[in-house]
Amino acid sequence: MNADRTIAIATIAWKNVARKIFRNIVLVLAVSLLVALLVFAMLFAKAVREDIAAATKRLGADIVIVPPEAKSMAEEFILESLEKTFYMDEFVYESVIDMPEIAAGTYHIYLNTLDSGCCSIDEGQVIAIDPDTDFVVSPWLVGDARLQEGEVLVGSYVHEYLGLIDTATLFGSGVKVVDHLEETGTGLDHGIFMRIQDLKKITAEAIGQYKPNNISIIFLKVKEGLNVDQVVAKIRNINPRIGIMTRGSIGADVRNTLRDIIRVFSITIAISSVLAILLAWSTFTALANERQREVGILRAIGARKHHIVQMFLSEALIISLLGGITGCLLGHYLISYLAGDFNLLTRLGAQSALSGENLLLSILALLSGMGVCLIGALAPIIRLARMEPLLAIKED
Repeated sequence: MNADRTIAIATIAWKNVARKIFRNIVLVLAVSLLVALLVFAMLFAKAVREDIAAATKRLGADIVIVPPEAKSMAEEFILESLEKTFYMDEFVYESVIDMPEIAAGTYHIYLNTLDSGCCSIDEGQVIAIDPDTDFVVSPWLVGDARLQEGEVLVGSYVHEYLGLIDTATLFGSGVKVVDHLEETGTGLDHGIFMRIQDLKKITAEAIGQYKPNNISIIFLKVKEGLNVDQVVAKIRNINPRIGIMTRGSIGADVRNTLRDIIRVFSITIAISSVLAILLAWSTFTALANERQREVGILRAIGARKHHIVQMFLSEALIISLLGGITGCLLGHYLISYLAGDFNLLTRLGAQSALSGENLLLSILALLSGMGVCLIGALAPIIRLARMEPLLAIKED
């Protein structure tokens, strides 16, 4: 009996919604825009946080050391694939590599950015590495190539345009591309990797600002079980004038920017919620005024207050559900197809993926939008349900 009554009420509610379809579409659109904004904001924040965490983990290092003035540039290369050059003395590496707390260490040298052109390697960051100590690049190799004289490796982005050829030129000399990296989601994807030993064959004019005995960035692995912060403190005592980043601190500037963006989203969502509540209140106030006689007749023939509330809340539920589903689809569309206009999303590779967590966030946004609509509709519905039957008929 209760199931039949619920189906009957839902059927009546749907017919009433369809009867005033154009007026209700406005409320559907308001809810859909609110839900779309919620979905976009939550997926945006989640994607950026996950990308930062994944990028730092993929480097394989617990501690990263750079010149103190180059921390932001290093982060831009690691997280956003923006080509950078900066240098410090090789003595910094020598002073920390023999520390008992260090399990492994290596360093890279960032050279001039190459622009694409005829017969030369496509645009990318040229990076000199030491194959004997490297643990940052080698885990991502598709094959098992070991760099020899005159050979280079390329990141996944460069490989898409270049492939594995032996007719490329690097700093005026012919080189052979022997292997490429899997996609890492870091600046390594834009890298062209050569041996540090081959630097001595390049003229000073071709190599740019780099000078012998200079390095750009140091990657260190801490021995298992040791506290990274304590090791960092010890390194600072040895070399106070260096920039140090850990897995947890890389991307601090991006995280601060993200917090500011989330604040803007929060204010916008709060304003949109208030407007949606007011629109729902206005819509259902007008609806209540139009259907007082109908409610009075229903009450007179035996309908109870909770039946009236249930019927009108069913209409609000249908409207909010339509808006919520539309909003979820719109939010995923925005993050998937329109995010190319946002530099932060494009550089970090943030996207909308079909995952359990993303589905859960979408459902949460849908329920929040529906809740806002129901809150706005509740006051006029309760007022209508409390009217005396004869008074409701008479006031019509």
